[in-house]
Amino acid sequence: MSMVQGFDRKDVMYSLRNDIFNLILFPTEECNFRCVYCYEDFEVGNMPRWLVDAIKQLLTHKVQKLKCLSLSWFGGEPLVAKQILFEIAEHAYELCQQYDCKMIGDVTTNGFLLDTGTLARLVSLNQTRFQISIDGDEEVHNQTRITKNGRGSFTRIWQRLMDAAATDLEFHIILRIHVTDLNQEAIERFLKLYEQHLASDPRFSLFFKAISNLGGDQNKVQQLISKKSAANFVTELNARYYGDTSDKPNYICYASKPNSLAVRADGSLNKCTVALKDDINKVGRINEDGTLSLQHQKIGSWISGFDTLDKWRLGCPLSYLNAHPEKKNVTVGEINVIQVA
Repeated sequence: MSMVQGFDRKDVMYSLRNDIFNLILFPTEECNFRCVYCYEDFEVGNMPRWLVDAIKQLLTHKVQKLKCLSLSWFGGEPLVAKQILFEIAEHAYELCQQYDCKMIGDVTTNGFLLDTGTLARLVSLNQTRFQISIDGDEEVHNQTRITKNGRGSFTRIWQRLMDAAATDLEFHIILRIHVTDLNQEAIERFLKLYEQHLASDPRFSLFFKAISNLGGDQNKVQQLISKKSAANFVTELNARYYGDTSDKPNYICYASKPNSLAVRADGSLNKCTVALKDDINKVGRINEDGTLSLQHQKIGSWISGFDTLDKWRLGCPLSYLNAHPEKKNVTVGEINVIQVA
């Protein structure tokens, strides 16, 4: 692997190419869950008709100039509005077939609505990567990842995973294991279940993440994180499952990449999918004809880590900007974006 200042050189180059485009879409900001640590307010519902058409127009013009289109589906819970997702993905798929553009896609989902029919249709549209969060075994998971009507969600999610494993579909499901101060024994119990049923299937993998305070029920969140033990447990789990990762290249966040943009369900444009109410993250709007009205100075603040290949600025531009508010007025002209003929 060729490296530059701790980064995979190919990853850096791909992040700057203008014939590669990562479009993050919120087909809805509604959700069928009410997880206790969730930072979203669910004030915005499904994409309106004009916005679906505008995104299709954007793609119609954009795909002709691309070598690769990556669609990332976010929410809320994107599968609450699966018909909107399907309509846009099918349009993109047809365009990519027409213009010989590679198309890939991923879905961040709670997994509750990912039945095999939905999974098969998504895979047929090259939307093949999924991230599903798990908070431990059934008893503990059901205390934090609660459905909108107040019920536990583990049994349904686990059945979706088992049903997916029983198919011959080509997909990759990443189980995002949320670690807190209180659920570590429950995670060990879940991992035994995983080892028994899914670990031998290469289509499944694990990603361990200590939860942080991004919002939600503050009383419950503080109970989950106050002892600050989760990060050490994550390190232990990573060593157990993935060994020595000290030579792993530095991470480049999608929000720091010039060729990545998010369209929320109200038509506003963001760089980051977390800081939805932060003014620095409101970088423009999509117009009804599919054109984009962009605030380039704000965008420059997000992508300026490529000036120096600073690990923090590229790894989490949001936390960097919050710590350095004087850096929130960088112009795009300072960034050497690779132009591809």
